[in-house]
Amino acid sequence: MHSRIIYLLLSFIGIIYIFSLFPVFSTGDGGGLVTASYLLGIAHPPGYPFYVELGKLFTFFPVANIGIRVGIITVLFSILSLYMVYKIVYEMTKNEIYGLIAVSFLSMSYSFYYNSVVEKFYTLNLFFILVLVYFGIKVIYENNLDRRFVYISAFLLGLGFSIHHTLLFMAVPLFILGLSFGRSFLKLIPLSLMFFLTGFLVNIYLYIRSVKDSFAAAHKADTLKNFIAMILRKFYGDSSSIDATTNAFISLHSYLYTIKNLSYLFAQNFSYTFVLFLLLGFIFIFKENKKLFIFLFSAFFMYAIFLGKITFSSKNLTLQSLYVSGNQYFLPALSLFIIVSIYSFFKFFEFVKENNLKFVYKTTLPIFVVFPFTFLFGRFVETNHFNNWVPYYHAKDLLSYTPVASVVSTYGDNHTFELWYLKLVGRYRDDVCHLTSHYYNSTQWRLEGCKPKYLYQNLIPDFFKGDIENLMAKKRFLSTVALAPEHPFYNFIKVKPFLFSFFYLRKDDQTPEEWFNQLNLEKYKFLTVDVCLSHNTDDPFTFEMCNFLSNAYLVIASSIVPTLKLNKIEVDADIGYGSFLAPFRLTIYLSPQNSSFIEIYKALRAYNNMNQFYLLPEEKGVEEK
Repeated sequence: MHSRIIYLLLSFIGIIYIFSLFPVFSTGDGGGLVTASYLLGIAHPPGYPFYVELGKLFTFFPVANIGIRVGIITVLFSILSLYMVYKIVYEMTKNEIYGLIAVSFLSMSYSFYYNSVVEKFYTLNLFFILVLVYFGIKVIYENNLDRRFVYISAFLLGLGFSIHHTLLFMAVPLFILGLSFGRSFLKLIPLSLMFFLTGFLVNIYLYIRSVKDSFAAAHKADTLKNFIAMILRKFYGDSSSIDATTNAFISLHSYLYTIKNLSYLFAQNFSYTFVLFLLLGFIFIFKENKKLFIFLFSAFFMYAIFLGKITFSSKNLTLQSLYVSGNQYFLPALSLFIIVSIYSFFKFFEFVKENNLKFVYKTTLPIFVVFPFTFLFGRFVETNHFNNWVPYYHAKDLLSYTPVASVVSTYGDNHTFELWYLKLVGRYRDDVCHLTSHYYNSTQWRLEGCKPKYLYQNLIPDFFKGDIENLMAKKRFLSTVALAPEHPFYNFIKVKPFLFSFFYLRKDDQTPEEWFNQLNLEKYKFLTVDVCLSHNTDDPFTFEMCNFLSNAYLVIASSIVPTLKLNKIEVDADIGYGSFLAPFRLTIYLSPQNSSFIEIYKALRAYNNMNQFYLLPEEKGVEEK
């Protein structure tokens, strides 16, 4: 029987997480996942149907805005995951205090806190992984292959295709455990496959919504070929589920880099001392229960070493590898890490207790429960987002200064997903037709932001007739990207900076420079610069948005051509879009009239310096572009 302490502790942590949520939606995938949930559509591959369906249910909550409602999913399953960690540790130690210590340390670790307050599916995925770990441990301690655990586990593994494919990694330790029970396990396999398929059937949602032509973030699953491609993430090429997994069996020497990178990640979340506790924990478990050791070690291997080889095995740690891979994918590894590490705590303090040092035992353990919360202030500064309005206003500002009845093109997750939320959920600027290209060197556009089609066909007939030249001649085609030589439009049009977007113009456009200058000076009042100078967050995507916004102030400064031309600045830079580099050229004549805009640019760059992230090694730097 558990005391009320765990429920009080989880309630306290849950409140902290709720107050750390983004005020509307998060950067990265957040806007897209919330939009897909609200419209009951299809998120980016593999579509995440279970998360989307669950998100739709949460949109009916009569509190807050749609983004926060969906964000509560993350908090809820973060708390449920912490509870499962507590249950697992309690099952292994039969002492509540160690479960409380595990919950405290994990909840205040950087990556766990970070991923508990964004609209993503990682804590939902983690919860089901930990449920499967708990089932395995129950079977081991009871030495009884309860068929209910087997069938529920098979169902959850099937469901994993609709949540996150890493859930399927638990099939390895569970299968190894099952084989230890011999024929009694093999007899359960046929019916287990039926339960697996039942869980997998949630993915039929992808086909149904594709046929209905509902919102689809990237691709549809309207044929068997497209359905399989969606499930296996084939649209990502070398990063598809099959190709990525195959990578684990080649270049085996990079496993050494994986171990090095994981050690750094674990140390940043806990400390290098805990790495020692992990090793001691596995040693203690091996000595006491070989079956438990094999089960936990194989689970840890899959979610740390094996997954790390696929996603986290670069020779040198970069901001991209740390925040996109390390900080997100390894929640299960961090959870198993703390479970095994706390087991070494248990063995040590039980030794202390048995040697008549009960005073040390009784006073020290409660301190370990409270100690992690001494990092709360730091976590609240680094990873909370309650004041991070950047993704919301980044989208709203762009739509606000866009001319009436324009076409706006985006490329990349941040610009695209945030505009989807504002247009399709917030219904802001229905007169703007928003389209996106998933590949920079392609003009095969997705028209999700231009629905209902009948409205935009009448509003912007040029675009739907394919007469892009005529549309550009009317100054009604904008894009969030400049053009690199690889873009199909590169030799067809010229680009003019328009705050932090760009006009696409015909090559022969003769509009005087003064026209563009005046437009920039009229429209810059729509920019909400303070959100990029006041957020307290350690989020690379936020910094990217703010640094992109900073370019607008260079454009404004260049739009002021003073009578008395003082010093001249030539901006000769490239804007990166993945592996593509687009030229960004400006001439700025310094004067009292534009000096304030230069200062704002400098302030934005300083406040959003990409070299200050918590996970980034001190000796590593991020090259400014």
